[in-house]
Parts: sequence; structure tokens; C-alpha cells
Amino acid sequence: MSRRLEELRAAISSLQVEQRLRDIVPLLRESAELVREESGEDSSAYVAVLNELGSLLRTLKRLDESEAEFLKAADIEAGARGREGPDYATCINNLAGTYRLMGDHGKAESLFKEALAIYERELGTEHFVYLSALNNLGLVYQDLRDYEAAEKLHRQALEVLERGGKKNAVYATTLNNLASVAMVTKRYEEAEGYLAETLGLYEQTDGKESVLYLTGLNNLAAANYLGGDYRQAEQRFAEALEIMEEVLGRDHPDWVKTSANLARARAKLEQAEPTESPPE
Repeated sequence: MSRRLEELRAAISSLQVEQRLRDIVPLLRESAELVREESGEDSSAYVAVLNELGSLLRTLKRLDESEAEFLKAADIEAGARGREGPDYATCINNLAGTYRLMGDHGKAESLFKEALAIYERELGTEHFVYLSALNNLGLVYQDLRDYEAAEKLHRQALEVLERGGKKNAVYATTLNNLASVAMVTKRYEEAEGYLAETLGLYEQTDGKESVLYLTGLNNLAAANYLGGDYRQAEQRFAEALEIMEEVLGRDHPDWVKTSANLARARAKLEQAEPTESPPE
């Protein structure tokens, strides 16, 4: 590894700790070019950094750019090592996640199922990447309002994780996904229970300024709102908004959505009658 690449990786690590995600993008792009030059365009190392870049761009909601990086990674992996291995499954699993956020649920569902089949064959049904892909497919069904199918997949993942006693990031994400189903099916107390545990785990594993913690905090605030606890919802939306402004910036769609939800919670505290606009 060249000295410049080592410097870039160190800088990226520091920015990740500070959650300065937007500042990481140009450094990752430069890293990708250096890895391509040093290791070759067909190398696993180059595919890995393309996947890393695509994931960051997806987090920042720069979805067209994210799609381009994941497509490039998948094409290279398929050409160099074939379409049967877990590394290819990771490429298409990542691409499917971007298609889901773009609203192309047909492509997302197809790719998630393809990735799941590879993971099951190559790694088994108790591996964390298989369980993550189960959760991802469940999110597609949530988007499509097939909540029964979504909950079945999330519970399948949770049962495996509970058997193994692993309360890790995948476990927390699974609880978060189950909470989302509980909220839309108006099981608010159940949702709050899942989310309180989720938030504690994200704080331990990723820290209070992580995107995962923000997701859990926002979801818990929404559950509080829908359950009628507007004071708690207002406090949690405000906390999320403050962190989000620093991490993602005011131009990020999630900041805009959370700002609107905070305004709704504050309006609820000022009036007695119910509103017609629940949090998004």
C-alpha cells in the first residue's frame, strides 16, 4: 500500500469517527483510483472500495451516484470471479438497497432474493450477512405494505440471532425493522419496546452521532408521537435534528423530514385536538 493510500485511509477513519460523512466522499474516490492503479481493476480490493463508496453515497441520498458505483462493482466481480460467490452477492445486495430507496422495488426484490440464495448456499442461514439480507428483503415488503411478509422475515432473522445470543448491530437493526411493522399496524407500545432496546444497542456499538443511532432515535420519536406521548416525541425529534444537522447537513432529505416532524410534535403540544398529519 502506497504512503498516499495509507494517509487517505487514516483521514477517512478520523472523519468516520467525527461522522463528517460528506467530507469522506472525495477521499474515497481518490482511494478507489489508487487501489485500481496498485491492485488492478479486477481486484477484490478495488471492488471493496467501490462498495464502500456506493454505501456512503447511498447514506447521503446521492442515489444515482451510488447506483453507478455498485453497478461497476458488480460487473467487475462477475467478470473476474463469477456470479456464484458471496462477494458478488454483497455487490448485488448493496445495489438492491439503492434500488429500494429509488423506489424500484421490482429490481430490489429480485436482487435481494438472488443474494439470499447465494449467501444461503455459500455461508449458511445463520451467517450475519444472510440475516442482514433477510432484513433488507423485509424492508422491500414494508415499502410495498405487505406487512405480514415483512414481519415474517424480520422474525426469522430475530429467532436466529436470539438463539445465538448475539445482541449486535444486526440484532438491533432487526428490532428496528420489527418496530417499523408494529408502528404501521398500530402496535405502538410494542414498537416503543423494540426501539428503546435498539437505541441502547446502537449507542453502544456505533455512538450517538451514527446514522444508525439517528434512525433508531427518529423511529422512537415517531412511535412516541403516534402513541400520544408528544412531549417525549418533541424531545427526541429535537435531539435527532441537532445531530443530523452536524452529520448530514440541512440539505439532506432526512433533516427536512425530521424538521417537519418536530414542528408537528410542537404543534400537538400547543393544541388539544388531534392532527391529520402523523410523522412521515
